[in-house]
Amino acid sequence: MIKLKSLLFSFLSIFSLSIYAEQPELAFLGYDQNDWIVVTAQADGRVVEIQLKQEPHTFDYDFKTGQILYIGSDGKLYLKHKNSEKEIQLPYGKNGYTQPNFSCKTDLVYIVELIDGKSNKTRIMSIDLNSQKINSVIEQNSSQFEPSELNNSTFLFTNLICNKGCGKLIQELWQKSQITGLSEQITLLNAFSNNPSSHINDNWVFFSSDKNNNYHIWGKDLKNTEKAVQLTFSDNTDTFPGAIGNGQFLYVSQGSGKYVIKKGNINGKSTDLKLSKNYKSIRQLKVNTCE
Repeated sequence: MIKLKSLLFSFLSIFSLSIYAEQPELAFLGYDQNDWIVVTAQADGRVVEIQLKQEPHTFDYDFKTGQILYIGSDGKLYLKHKNSEKEIQLPYGKNGYTQPNFSCKTDLVYIVELIDGKSNKTRIMSIDLNSQKINSVIEQNSSQFEPSELNNSTFLFTNLICNKGCGKLIQELWQKSQITGLSEQITLLNAFSNNPSSHINDNWVFFSSDKNNNYHIWGKDLKNTEKAVQLTFSDNTDTFPGAIGNGQFLYVSQGSGKYVIKKGNINGKSTDLKLSKNYKSIRQLKVNTCE
């Protein structure tokens, strides 16, 4: 009987480990009943909560270095590395900043500048963390948000093309070549599409859209001219996709008052991920899109 119990315990231990074996590393903002905090999760599903000097409003996580870039409750940009934090000097004045994003290139980050502190006129800036030199990389006659990289020579961002007098907000995905300087629209859903994510070694870009009256995850194959396709279909609200390569992605699914992180693919299949702690609310899911 003792041997049987021992074998059963060993089987359950192996089974428990196998649940987490395929989970990629991830980070997100979790609500712990009092504040929003940065949470990371390793492949075994165990979470680590990271304390910051201020409550993060928007953030990004560098999976190579463990650095955190975030906009604090005072509206300023901070960089946390190990046990220290420093403010990144920006020309605040009347302007505001949001949606920081680490480049796959070392020591380069992107951020959205809200001109005069408003969202109806923005531009996307790059910041060299070594020299703190700031450059404008995307500026159009509208509002641009959510900067990231499709690859070493192409930016990915969203463009708010209708923000006055049209009855609803319309936001589409765009890309811009760093070589030619030309921008090109990726989606044409006539809806609000946001949180685009593309793995640097994959040709799919994933995003959330309210095209069919509820937010679901959509995908667009950048290697062909086919339209974007819807990939999740439940009654839940699906947001914050994170591309993990090979036509796969993670995302946050909200339904019946619960938040679950799921893994999906371009074939429309989804499975729940297991974490060692549940959170009342989850947003801004991050994954390693650089490798």
